[in-house]
Formats: sequence, C-alpha cells, structure tokens
Amino acid sequence: MNEEQKNRIEEIFRVSNSSEEIFDAVIESINEKIKDLDLYKILLANTVLSDDEIIMYTEKLCKEFKEFCKELYVWTAGLFENKCEDYSCIENAVNYYKKAIQKEPEDYLTYLRLLKLYNYEINLPINSTIIEVISANADKVKLRSKIYYALANHYKKLGDLYYQRKYLRLAEKYRLTGNQ
Repeated sequence: MNEEQKNRIEEIFRVSNSSEEIFDAVIESINEKIKDLDLYKILLANTVLSDDEIIMYTEKLCKEFKEFCKELYVWTAGLFENKCEDYSCIENAVNYYKKAIQKEPEDYLTYLRLLKLYNYEINLPINSTIIEVISANADKVKLRSKIYYALANHYKKLGDLYYQRKYLRLAEKYRLTGNQ
C-alpha cells in the first residue's frame, strides 16, 4: 500500500457524500489491510453515513482488525452519544460501550463515559441497563476507586444516601489499599 493510495482513501472517507464511493473505499482499505485506527475514525465520523452504515462498518472493521476493536467500539459509542436526537441513539451508544467493556473490562474510562449517558431528568429504561453494566463489571476494573467514586456521585445526584455511602466506602477502601 503506497501513501498516495492511503491518502486518496482518507480523502474519500473525509469528504465523500456518496455511500457507494465510501463503501468501495472501505473494501479497498480492508483488502489492502490498512491498519490505521485514525483512518477508520474518519470514515465513521463522515456525516453522510446512516446509523445502520456506522454499525455495519464498525462491525466489519472490528471483525477484520481485532487489535483496535475496543477503540472503534468506544469511538462509535461516542458518535451515537453526540447524535442523541432520539432514544435509539442513546441505546446504540450504550450497546457500543457495552461491547467495548466486553473487549477490555479493566478500562475504567469506558465505564465513566457510559455513566455520563444516564439521564437524571427522565427515568429512561436504559438508565437501569447503564447501572447494571457498571455494577456487574466494576470488580474487573483496575482502578476500581474511580468507578466507585463515580457511582457515589451518581447516587448523591439521585439523593440515595445508602448507596452513596456504600460506594464512597468502597472507593476509599480501594484507594487506600493501593488496589485502586
């Protein structure tokens, strides 16, 4: 793969408004085995892509390039998070954060990003999914204190003193023992 070919593909990903041209460039980049996370982030951020196309390309790229699959899942979740004009975007964002957590459960940052999707104004069904995912996986996180502090703050916002104190104690425990 020469640099000129890669630059041409990047330009298509960046500015093309033709789904067919983008599709052809994706196939070419995969066939050429271009392993460039930033290039694929540019692709997924192209505003001409529909939600279904973003999902399709993310899944295809993750199948082909497992080494940066977790990063693509987080990127895709962020794209949906920023498009939150309707409930399906929030669901898509949560689903991609869940996939990223499955790939790399020890990364606390993914959990913190997921928790930011919690809607404190409207009791959405996805709110309970968010808390369930975080609670079920918190013991796999390397820096657990970060998750527990975030959960303590979450329950403080909800006015739930019992869980606020519980997670604050856990955060302090892991921070003080050095296991964080």
